[in-house]
Amino acid sequence: MFRPNLSASLMALVFLIFDFSKAAFANNAGEADPCISTDATLGDSAFWAVRAVEQFASQDSEAAVATVDACFDRWGPEAGHQQKRMHDAGKRCPKTGRVSAKARAKIEANYLINDVALALWAKARALDELGRKDEVIGAYSQCVYMTCGRAWDPKGWFWSPAEDCAEHVKKLL
Repeated sequence: MFRPNLSASLMALVFLIFDFSKAAFANNAGEADPCISTDATLGDSAFWAVRAVEQFASQDSEAAVATVDACFDRWGPEAGHQQKRMHDAGKRCPKTGRVSAKARAKIEANYLINDVALALWAKARALDELGRKDEVIGAYSQCVYMTCGRAWDPKGWFWSPAEDCAEHVKKLL
């Protein structure tokens, strides 16, 4: 008969309670966790990326950097692994611009790469706006690595955060 290891079960419960408390309670600044979506239409990784872009767009660059830094460890490594697998398999990155419904569905299926690319774009651009030259080249480099990430422009087309980051980093080199 299987008998669970009580100490392992207790540890799992402690971690579960800790994880719920992080989501349920506010962070030190009294704000909701930027890594957990409060929007029923957005998943956590999309919420995080959109939040960082909105902060950058509203000229709150420090907040954009902090948001990306707070959540990157949750999604960045897996998105990086997905990007590497695509490169290693010789897969082409999705097109930019206006695309067919089929192509759009394929782009949206790579949501994690897209979300991380967009968040890294917001961080890199925010660091650039802040004049933090010691950090900005590294941030642009991370963004450029996510070559297959795509972002939707509400005007009806997809763009590449990596391509935009590559253009901006050229000016610094």
